[in-house]
Amino acid sequence: MWLLLLGLMSAVGHAQVFSRVYLDSAQIPLAQPLEWVAVAKGMVSTPDQFKELPDGWRFQPYTATTVLPTSDKQEVWVRFTLPVTPTRQVWFVRIPRASIAKISFFFRDASAHWQTQFAGESIAPEKWPLRTLAPSFEVQSSSRSEQSFYLRFEHRNAVTERPMLVSPIEFIGGSARIGVLIGLLGGMFGLLTVMCMAAYVITRNAVFLWFGAFVVTLMVSQATLIGYGGWHIWPGSVHLNQVMGWVSAYLALAAGTWFCAKASYAKDSHIWIYRLLRMLAGVSLLLAMLAAVQQDGFAREVRNAWVALAVTLIIGSLAWIALRGGRWNAVLLVGLVPIGMATMVRLAYNLGWVAHIELAHLAGIFTAMAGLLWLMLALVWRSRSALLATEIARALNTYDTATGLMQERVARIRLPQMLLRETRLKLGCGVIMLHWIDYPQMMAEISPEKQAELHKQIGSVLNRVARDIDTASCFGEGYFLMLLEGPISRSALSSVSTQILTTCIRSSDKFGMPNAFRFHVAIWQADLLPSTDEQVIEALRTRLDQMSFGTKRPVQFVDTATSDLASEQLSEFNQRRDALIAKIDAIEASPSVMPNLIEKPARRRP
Repeated sequence: MWLLLLGLMSAVGHAQVFSRVYLDSAQIPLAQPLEWVAVAKGMVSTPDQFKELPDGWRFQPYTATTVLPTSDKQEVWVRFTLPVTPTRQVWFVRIPRASIAKISFFFRDASAHWQTQFAGESIAPEKWPLRTLAPSFEVQSSSRSEQSFYLRFEHRNAVTERPMLVSPIEFIGGSARIGVLIGLLGGMFGLLTVMCMAAYVITRNAVFLWFGAFVVTLMVSQATLIGYGGWHIWPGSVHLNQVMGWVSAYLALAAGTWFCAKASYAKDSHIWIYRLLRMLAGVSLLLAMLAAVQQDGFAREVRNAWVALAVTLIIGSLAWIALRGGRWNAVLLVGLVPIGMATMVRLAYNLGWVAHIELAHLAGIFTAMAGLLWLMLALVWRSRSALLATEIARALNTYDTATGLMQERVARIRLPQMLLRETRLKLGCGVIMLHWIDYPQMMAEISPEKQAELHKQIGSVLNRVARDIDTASCFGEGYFLMLLEGPISRSALSSVSTQILTTCIRSSDKFGMPNAFRFHVAIWQADLLPSTDEQVIEALRTRLDQMSFGTKRPVQFVDTATSDLASEQLSEFNQRRDALIAKIDAIEASPSVMPNLIEKPARRRP
């Protein structure tokens, strides 16, 4: 806003013969100030025609409020004269306009003949006399006579800018500043684009793609506005130089509007605002296509009016949602306001309200970068919150909240994978299943707080014993399962189980409950016989069931024969059983045993 006020104050102030880059820029007193005259297109070919009939042409003073009435049927001639100087001085005439159809510069050579140089959109920039971002021409004073120069403006619309007479120092300094500005533009906007792509890869949130499209189109629009686009992006195409100023602006407007429609969540809360933003984006995209096909499809005033209307509706819609309680839209609005102000500065420049175009360029780029950086930080903050909530939900689905151990489904998924690795690599692995003795009765007798402490303690014990490659999980009410990746030996498995039991005994003393942590431990170790995950679990559960009838050894290994006999082993076992039964039958059938078996039930104790 301060830039617009500065431009308005400069425009209504005292008129200079030439416009200045800065208020304290050096100037040379002209022998004849700037004057202009409008003529029909092609009516005057050389400046000599003005000298032949000096009274037939009504030149008017070129003031701060002058608007050159150029059109398709009319051109404007501008003249000025440098005074005699003690030594030759070099100055540069610069036209501070991002786009202009054609400018012809007339000057006399050493033989007093008129020479002509050209610049503008109708000529490729590499053919300009001075390879600058804006049309520029070199002028030199003389120590013998005054030097007169003429400029011919051929343009489709009125020209609101005044030419600048720039000293060599400011001319070189301006090139350096433009270079820094272009580097800053490419660096910051390029970094934001890379950040958008990285954020999309991490979060898979499509809003980062739309924001990246907005950043890229806005960068191209700003580069076109400062004249860089015509130099390096499309230097050899006259048509692109003519149309890309508005095409890039419309594309940036369409991308920004669509980003606002997606990022504001208007579709879920305010459907009519969402439809409005979609309509604005669609019309802006259509105008970009029309501007690329037909350059003069709409008048300049209509283009400016549409951009101003679209920016006002976008900011107004987001402000309305924010006032209705949408705090996120208020944060979004803070980043969009500087970008909207930069757009309004461009419109002010198009209308001739801003006198210092360099300040307009600088303010537009810096405000756009500030707004985009704020939006990027806001999107990352919001996506981080959503990602954190997703990670919490995923963690709750993976880990048991009471013990901190993994859920049973995780162990059932990892067990077949571990067995497959053991089969292929022959590294050996182990599985430990723990049964908490009298778990239901104990949990029913203690308070919920004490239950939580016991569960947390056993989870801490198992997690501390497990290695990074191992898996410790809950496996039902009172059961726990540990998957130990290979290579691991039988003695190592026994040592792990002993360590668990020892730590649990110490924890029982800590809680003042001697029988709090009583476990039976069954261990399965991989051997040469292949086993499936179901067979391993069944063998472990069978051994724990057998131990529940009473055992002096709380840690026992499970071998394959105990839970799943081979056919040869089963046949031998059946033969031994049949032989044992036959011996018992023979003993019972012997004559010496039968009377005793009959008489014993009849005896009575005295």
